[in-house]
Amino acid sequence: MRQWGFRDTIAAVATPRGKGAIGIVRLSGPLCRKIAESVFEPARGSHPLRSHRFYYGRVRAPGSEEYIDEAMAVLMEAPRSYTREDCLEIQVHSGPSVVQEVLEAVLQCGARVANPGEFTLRAFLNGRIDLTQAEAVLDMVEARSRAARRLALGQLVGGLAREAAQWKERLLDLMSSVEAGIDFPDEDLPAVDGEAVGKALGELLLRAEGILETYRRGRLAREGARVMLIGPVNAGKSSLLNAMVGYERAIVTDLPGTTRDLVEEPLEWGGLPIRAIDTAGIREEGDEIEKHGRRLLRERMGEADLLVLVIDSSKEEIPPLGEVEGWVVEKPCIVAWNKVDLEERARLEQLPEAVRARRLVRVSALKGWGVRELLDAIRDELLGGDEGEEWALTNVRHRDLVSRFCSHLGRAREMVSQGGEGVWWELVAEELRGAMECLDELRGVKADDEVLARIFERFCIGK
Repeated sequence: MRQWGFRDTIAAVATPRGKGAIGIVRLSGPLCRKIAESVFEPARGSHPLRSHRFYYGRVRAPGSEEYIDEAMAVLMEAPRSYTREDCLEIQVHSGPSVVQEVLEAVLQCGARVANPGEFTLRAFLNGRIDLTQAEAVLDMVEARSRAARRLALGQLVGGLAREAAQWKERLLDLMSSVEAGIDFPDEDLPAVDGEAVGKALGELLLRAEGILETYRRGRLAREGARVMLIGPVNAGKSSLLNAMVGYERAIVTDLPGTTRDLVEEPLEWGGLPIRAIDTAGIREEGDEIEKHGRRLLRERMGEADLLVLVIDSSKEEIPPLGEVEGWVVEKPCIVAWNKVDLEERARLEQLPEAVRARRLVRVSALKGWGVRELLDAIRDELLGGDEGEEWALTNVRHRDLVSRFCSHLGRAREMVSQGGEGVWWELVAEELRGAMECLDELRGVKADDEVLARIFERFCIGK
């Protein structure tokens, strides 16, 4: 990994603006010790401060006799710091005026204001973390659920980085074997073992494809799942939405066609963020506003991660489902057999075969019966019941690069398996080099400035 010697020292407020218990100003760069000596006065003893030890004292602007605040300060000498540079953190009572004055004091001593994400960028450029771990820092900050935090932590401690490093080692072994046969055909070296190479490629491809399949789970944990409640009018969709979120969010009446727009409400279940969406009931009649609501449903259907088909079990006849049957085939779906607190007069046999094949949960939205079981079923359907790995692919960049990696491996394996003794090993080697480039780009070994700028501009200042 590249080692960068930054000559400037950066500073930023590392805590949110506003009132709070503690405000932190953090610095990174060669001037940290000098700045500490200029603005911080220990209550006991004197400078120099020992590394990685907290000191209580007071902070003031350089050259001023007036103190800004009481403070705690810690100096972390390189390379044992977040950025692998000298770092300094000054903790004061939080408040816009206090932390701003401390920031201005360190700027007077030669530091400059950090750019968004520059602390993490320096950690990456100085080799402390790779690019996947740097991106995990942002995922951790932005995590809106326990599942998202858990996956981000798995990335932060090196889940994908370790996997990519193992893939690279296996690729290097394959490339050395293949290219030795290409470069030294007349030497007393054994011929390339096509069967062994094909087997190794297949094993590596199988593992990479398994990791690629984790993207759906990672995306759902990070962005949340969109769960649409669909079904005939007056089946109890709005009541079920209210029962799921725990309060009256949607209007509920005995009149059919009450819901005319898409009513969305967030909730979290088992660590998974969910956006439950109540929709207009399915029927041919209705006024123009109700029909517009159904048009919105059709337009937004592609965004749904899962459908909950709500059926009124108290009616003798289940209304025709029409186009819903096609949606159920295309999308993951759970059937909510509603109103079981009343006499169940509907029969499962009345449902189309495609609907009967889906998981069914008996619920009473009015009484709250079965709602927890329905939410469990939603989570299991979306995450497969078992969360499996401690980490997953969580962003499009990772997904695309792993997908390209798999494509290179797949083409190389196909050449080996179909070539027999006449394999063009030069073409196989080219595909292996392409796969290696994907791994280097994934980990940031060959990331260009445009890619880095796009990633780190999303960070907040101070991170």
